[in-house]
Amino acid sequence: MNTEIDRKIAVIFATDVVGYSKHMEANESETVNNLRACEKLLRAIFDKHKGRLFNTGGDSFLAEFPSAVSAVECAVEFQEAIKERNASDETIVKLEFRIGINSGDVIKEKDNLLGDGVNIAARLEALAQPNGITISKVIYDFVKGKTQFEFNDIGFQKIKQNEFHAFDLLVFPEQKRTLKQKSNSILVFAISFIGILVIAILGYFNFYGTGNKNLEQNPIIISDKPSIFITNFKNITGDPANNYLGDGITSNIIATLNKSERFEVPPSSTVKYIQKNELDYKEVKEKYGIEFIVTGNIQGNPNKLRVTAEMVDIVENIVIWSEIYDFKKADDIFEIQDAISLSILKASRIKIDFAPAEPVSKNAEVYKMHLRAGALFSQNTPDSNKAAQELFEAALSVEPQNHRILNDLAWIYWQKIYMGISKNRNEDIKNGLKYANASLLYSPNFVGALSASASLEMFAGNYEKSCKINKTLTDLVESIADRALAAAGQHFCGNLENAITNYEYVLKKAPHFSSWVKYLYGYALTEHQAYDKALDFFETELQKKHSWSGTEQTLYILSAFIKIKQGKEKEAYVLFEKQRELDGKGKTAKRIKGELFGLRNKTFLTELLNTLAPLGLPDN
Repeated sequence: MNTEIDRKIAVIFATDVVGYSKHMEANESETVNNLRACEKLLRAIFDKHKGRLFNTGGDSFLAEFPSAVSAVECAVEFQEAIKERNASDETIVKLEFRIGINSGDVIKEKDNLLGDGVNIAARLEALAQPNGITISKVIYDFVKGKTQFEFNDIGFQKIKQNEFHAFDLLVFPEQKRTLKQKSNSILVFAISFIGILVIAILGYFNFYGTGNKNLEQNPIIISDKPSIFITNFKNITGDPANNYLGDGITSNIIATLNKSERFEVPPSSTVKYIQKNELDYKEVKEKYGIEFIVTGNIQGNPNKLRVTAEMVDIVENIVIWSEIYDFKKADDIFEIQDAISLSILKASRIKIDFAPAEPVSKNAEVYKMHLRAGALFSQNTPDSNKAAQELFEAALSVEPQNHRILNDLAWIYWQKIYMGISKNRNEDIKNGLKYANASLLYSPNFVGALSASASLEMFAGNYEKSCKINKTLTDLVESIADRALAAAGQHFCGNLENAITNYEYVLKKAPHFSSWVKYLYGYALTEHQAYDKALDFFETELQKKHSWSGTEQTLYILSAFIKIKQGKEKEAYVLFEKQRELDGKGKTAKRIKGELFGLRNKTFLTELLNTLAPLGLPDN
């Protein structure tokens, strides 16, 4: 067997169509015809500049060039040709492209090229503006004295594990922009459990309710990338003890697919909403921009289990992949999870350049306890917290150095404090930090334990230490849940502008996300004195029915606060009384303090409570 890896330095050109799926939804046939015409044009320009097309994903293209200058000249010529083509009245669907160019070490795999040199070109393409070209510094250094093009330095960018210095090539004058360094764009205050544990950790916020029950009137298009909806694999064995298998398969698939950047997997809140409301494929496609749906089930008996799975292209309304997997022992489930994930990637024509997600444990019993405990944790009750703790501790007794299970226990103590069921707050903070620090001994950069540590330090009143930890978490994780927690971390540490930006991102991408995002976003807007924007948001949200009335109460209270600040006391009284009517008693100062437990600067909280007191806000 030949294990030698063929490496070389290459100039990589990456391009992709902007908003391809939206064009397909609007006019499928004309989009395909216009893409074919653009591809023909691109191939001709590649040939002219001696570029070699080595990979294509339908609306995306990767090419290799003999020099940086030839790649840049090709990119400019192509963008100018596309602009001229789109200016014609005969062009019905006017496609736009982004281009990224990089030079670096690549691996030659037959006719294909792999490695960081290719990955960074793809990252640069994603950074580029519509009709734009973004290049790495190494390309800039090659071409700056050999071409007459104008360039704009957009600074260092960090996306996932790739960090690079980027420049925009200004094909057109209006393309000059200022792009903040991504490494400073968000403070990720989050947990990186796989699949169901991501949902479980978010459970401590779901204690105060999950998202609204009504669909918004405007379409919610998650991304212009293809989107894959993973339904929960059903347990039809007749034995409830096998439920964990379905949870495990589903969570592993989601975790693996989330590692690809060529499409998006809808957040769990959207998945739950779609399944609960039994939306048909047409609604799912039109409302959420989803193109593929994966379904599956588990059947059989204790001696032999079978997993069936299929993937439907709902744009074409055809089954594009289906498979049956048989297994006899629990350990086989790990191989089956990976096989299903990779089959989905291949069926959706996604380039695979990463490893499947690692489960919490390869020990089937530990994995089983972990999943069950996570589900209990998400129920947010004193009994479920206790039961989850017992399972996590049992799992830890089998694998005492498992950093993820140590982290689970840190969050158990966090939840005790947050839910107000702690019998000894200081002792629980101490125990939680003990487990978080133990987790970090085995995995120093584990986001889950860093997040737990920051949260517990915040409970202890060590805000400076907590916010310092938050700053180390930037760009380590990238899910919707992580972005939501990033916003909360920024909010509580006083970085309101970035917090508001991230709250808005979450609400746009995951409109059915847990209600805590909505009321904390309301608090952030109000504290930032963005009163008009806040009132518009409150008016929209108060037309909906939320699963927890406390969300609506908070929005009414904040509306009343703003009205007083605007000198409209009568309107404030009306709004304040409306929140009382929802449950017959209304919010208390204690409840508001609980919602804003983590605020480093208490000035706004004090002002809020003092302003609401004359309206009749009780202390307890």
